[in-house]
Amino acid sequence: MKYAFNTASAPQLNLTELLAVARKYGYGGLEIRSGAGHSHGIEVTVSGEMRAAFKHEAAESGIVLTALGISSRFTTAVDAEQQIAAAAEAITLASDVGIPFVRLFCGRIVEEDSREVAMSRVVTALDRLAPLAEVGGVVLLLETHDDWSAPQTLAELLRRTAQSNLGVLWDVLHTQHEGGASPAEVVQLIGPWIKHVHVHDGVAGSKRENGHPHYRAIGSGDIVHAEVIHSLQGIGFAGYLSGEWFQWEPYDIHLPRELDALKQAERLAKEWGENAI
Repeated sequence: MKYAFNTASAPQLNLTELLAVARKYGYGGLEIRSGAGHSHGIEVTVSGEMRAAFKHEAAESGIVLTALGISSRFTTAVDAEQQIAAAAEAITLASDVGIPFVRLFCGRIVEEDSREVAMSRVVTALDRLAPLAEVGGVVLLLETHDDWSAPQTLAELLRRTAQSNLGVLWDVLHTQHEGGASPAEVVQLIGPWIKHVHVHDGVAGSKRENGHPHYRAIGSGDIVHAEVIHSLQGIGFAGYLSGEWFQWEPYDIHLPRELDALKQAERLAKEWGENAI
C-alpha cells in the first residue's frame, strides 16, 4: 500500500515544510485541501508562475501530490453556476500543479427536494465538469460523504452519467457510520471506481463542534483497517491510503503513530482474510 496524509494534519505549514514532514515520517504522498485557509499556498488565486514552482518543488522532493480537495455542492439550484465555476477553477489548478485528482462533494440534499431531483442536478454538473477535467488530465473523485455515503447511492449516481473520467474517494468512516456498509460491501458496489481512500479511526455518534468525527487512534475506534486493506487488495487497488485528520492532535504525534498502525494493519490484512473465510 502507498500512504499519504492530508494537509489538515498541519494546516500551519507551508508546502516546503509539509513535504519535509512527509519525508521525515515515511509518507509517499501529500493530499492538498484547498480553500480551507491552509498555509500550503496551492490555491486558485495563485499565479501561473507559482503553480509551476509548486509542481517543480513537489517533483524534486519525491513526494507525490495525490489529490486536491475542495468543498462543493451540486444538489441545489440556488448557486449552481457558482459551484460549477469554482470546481472548474480547482480543476485548472490541479492540472497546472500536476495533481491527478480533484475531490468533490456532491452536497447535502435539502429537505424540500427528493434524492432523484438532487441526483439529476449532480449529474448535470458532472457532465459539464468532466470534459474540462479530461482535457486537463484530471480525474474527478466523488467522496462517500454526506447523503452520498452509502455505496449503492453513489454507484447509482455514477451509472447515470456517461463520463469516463470520474472516480470515487472512499472515506472509510463515512461508509460505515453514515452509509451502514462494510468494507466488503463497499468494494463490491463501487470497487471499480475507487481511486483514493481516506483512512482514520473514530467512533459513531454525534460529531465534534467543528463538524468532524470523534477521531481515535487507529485500532481503538470502530474501523477494522486490516479489513479495509484486505478488501482493497482484493480489487488490485493501486492508489493511496490518505490519513485525514482535521483539528486533532499535533501532527508530530499522530502522523508517525498512525502510519505505524496502518502498516501493521497491512501486515494483518492477509491474516484477517484467512480468519474471515
